Amino acid sequence: MPTKSAPPPDAKSDQKAFLVAAKRILSAGKTRLTWDVLAAILGVEPRAMKTYRMPAASSDYRTMPKLLVEKIEALVAEAQAPSPAGAAAPPRDPYVDWKPRSDPLKLLPASLAALVIRQARQVFMGGGATMVSGVDRLWSGVSGLGDEDRKAMALVSRARLTLGLSDVGAEIHQLLAQCTKPLGEWLPLPAVKEAGLNAVCLIDAEDYMPTLEAEELSEGFGGMTGLLEEQVFAAFQDSLSKHSAKDANDYYTAVRTFVVRNPVATRKQLLKFLAALPSAVWACIEQQFYEPLPGALVAGETATLCGHCNNVMTAQPGGLRCMTAACAAEHAATPGRTLPAADLLRLNRSLRKYWLEPGIDEIRLADRLAARGHTVRMYPNRDMVDLDLGEGSPVGIDLKAYSSPELLGERLRRRPGGLKNYKTQLLVIPDWMARRVPHYVERVSACLEGSSIRALTLSDTVEVLGHA
Repeated sequence: MPTKSAPPPDAKSDQKAFLVAAKRILSAGKTRLTWDVLAAILGVEPRAMKTYRMPAASSDYRTMPKLLVEKIEALVAEAQAPSPAGAAAPPRDPYVDWKPRSDPLKLLPASLAALVIRQARQVFMGGGATMVSGVDRLWSGVSGLGDEDRKAMALVSRARLTLGLSDVGAEIHQLLAQCTKPLGEWLPLPAVKEAGLNAVCLIDAEDYMPTLEAEELSEGFGGMTGLLEEQVFAAFQDSLSKHSAKDANDYYTAVRTFVVRNPVATRKQLLKFLAALPSAVWACIEQQFYEPLPGALVAGETATLCGHCNNVMTAQPGGLRCMTAACAAEHAATPGRTLPAADLLRLNRSLRKYWLEPGIDEIRLADRLAARGHTVRMYPNRDMVDLDLGEGSPVGIDLKAYSSPELLGERLRRRPGGLKNYKTQLLVIPDWMARRVPHYVERVSACLEGSSIRALTLSDTVEVLGHA
């Protein structure tokens, strides 16, 4: 029978004491329960757990969401509940006791398989390489490890350390050697077991080629950040599905426009916006869209927001710099409001990449067209296109900022997406991207030859559409 401990203090009166007491109670009978492992059990990021344990007077202190407090209280109550009389304690599985529930660990098998496929492709098709390597340079001059490879390696390290195992993800050769073994032997995660992948090897141990399972797992894997965004997007769409098509479209536009205009928001500002939304949509945004502003981004107890895009500005040797790449590419640094850092929330990483960065230019174009009298709809019909000029308008606009005009042109020629629903189909390239890449519009237009899509810069689009 578990030892009866005093309940933890009230979270409202002393959050740190509440967490310390809860950890002590949940640690009973376990070999070791670190703060990072507890964070994984609760489904929160370790850095968020650290802010919850800070002194209330600290600028890094964050108040725990009510749902998280209730979850901890439920776990504590379960741990303190007496076992039925005479009942034997069930056998403990060290990998079941600590179940990392954060979404990134669910993506680990596909992410790791994609790493194996990329490395093999460099070896057998890159030219000049003689073995799978993370450090050899190919004749093309491309380094063996890319950003997505390093993310996958870091995720392996995190998973192994969370399970109390040694780190095999820090060095590419050691990691690839592990991939010749069944996943269940060296990566015994619930996500691996639940997907039926325990017996899967990603690299054939005899010929050192990726297995068919590795190819299947990596199929369509566009990167961890992209899949995280898809998971958030799916939850958001699910919350919208409970409403009529018109209301769902309106809520989608309102939410996406708000987050692009407010990559960093005060708690009061966010709550005011959420108050106008249905509860299911409200809960999705509160729980998944925003996160506490990391203390590493600010100096002291205040943060300065960009005067153009409202993202946080960071101190650089030459002064403050906006953290939104699309904004910094178009504008000189312009400090805006300075606010208490403890009161600020920012968009999560995936939405910053997939919604905020392209959204800066989408909003810029929408505002310029609206100033000329056009009726602009942002993200109509839940993002069929980026914007159009009102219900029934023949003009549909998608704005893209690919660094390769050829890649963009070929993709849109094959898959025009929602643009095919409009008579006038415009592909808009941000002015800063057109300046950065020589002959951008001409090059992408050459790839679109035979297509109905017309490529223009943002400024040219405003001039071509003129006044309403």
